[in-house]
Amino acid sequence: MSDISPKGRTLVNALGIPGILLIIWLGDIYFSLLMTVVIVLALKEFYSLYRTKGIYASLPMGVVGSAFFIWFYYTDPYLNMLAFIQLAISFIILVLLFELFSQKVNPAANVAYTIFGIVYIPLLLGTLIALRQIDMTYGSYYTFAVFLSIWLCDSAAFGFGMKWGKKKIFPRVSPKKSWVGSIAGFFSVLIFFNVLAYFHLPSTDFTFQDVIVFSIISGVFGQLGDFIESLFKRDAGVKDSGAFLLGHGGVLDRFDSLILAAPLTYFYLLF
Repeated sequence: MSDISPKGRTLVNALGIPGILLIIWLGDIYFSLLMTVVIVLALKEFYSLYRTKGIYASLPMGVVGSAFFIWFYYTDPYLNMLAFIQLAISFIILVLLFELFSQKVNPAANVAYTIFGIVYIPLLLGTLIALRQIDMTYGSYYTFAVFLSIWLCDSAAFGFGMKWGKKKIFPRVSPKKSWVGSIAGFFSVLIFFNVLAYFHLPSTDFTFQDVIVFSIISGVFGQLGDFIESLFKRDAGVKDSGAFLLGHGGVLDRFDSLILAAPLTYFYLLF
């Protein structure tokens, strides 16, 4: 996630983590509303990254697209693929027509970034809503598991990387992240899921195979999600996606790891 001061990180974690965990526990409409706010704010930040390059992605269309997918994940968490494709095609046509009458420069880039922003954030991150709906159906705790594992991975990577990380893992994209931090993050997640399995969580049929798969999802793909967002920020020439969270960057900075981890968790459970 974003490179921030330890004090800012501690303050936001102390205030935000209990609140998010409470809303996850409440689930249903409460969690869906939280994710709606997160998705819209993160999408706004993403679109703003490229304004300096003369690309004007449509936030109104982004919000409409977000609403479509949020509603779909909330009402049909088991993924009716035909309805999903129909929804996506209808929306792409709507975006094209909106751009036709917008009179903005760079129309092709505007459409491309509008659609990509929706694919990148509400389509991928929105799967958390469907995941929580599945948890409510089966009395499982996978939503808790994915959030906690990502937070643990981020904290371990940050702590070990700050103290012992010398060799950088991907300096072109994220110059401060190290191999030591990344490996520490993965093993912290591996230990975490082994502990969950010992206590028959997040469900009673959680197996050793699940431990390995979920460790790879959160410990590897979660970190890759972080790098992908860093790549976009580098391309736009900014350090943080926004300043919504004091000392902690933007909303997108805090949820970037979940953008890959959430849909992979969701599809692994679904199929």
